Amino acid sequence: MKSTLANIWHPHGGVTISDLRVKRLMFKFYYEIDFDRFLEGSPWTFIGHLLVFYSLRKGEDPMVVPLIFVDFWVQIHDLPFGLISEVMGRQFGIFIGTFLEYDMKAMGRVFGVI
Repeated sequence: MKSTLANIWHPHGGVTISDLRVKRLMFKFYYEIDFDRFLEGSPWTFIGHLLVFYSLRKGEDPMVVPLIFVDFWVQIHDLPFGLISEVMGRQFGIFIGTFLEYDMKAMGRVFGVI
């Protein structure tokens, strides 16, 4: 798994992947741009299993951080025209979890504007 993921991500500055215990690995990216590219591609899966990541802050113990949350982009289809807005997107996001952001570019594609 470690070599497969390193080859898929192919970070310019490299990545170190350490085994912490069963089902817990630590990834260290050496360039911020590599880490940003990794985040943009998430959520990640491996052989059909969701990989849950957490960005450690200084002083945090990687063995005790909760690996229970994953960010997902959600698209809702067939809404009445009056419900297509950032306000409604925010409300839907809060209803299903935590709202992060609203993609206005996707709205242009819905109305035939690119």
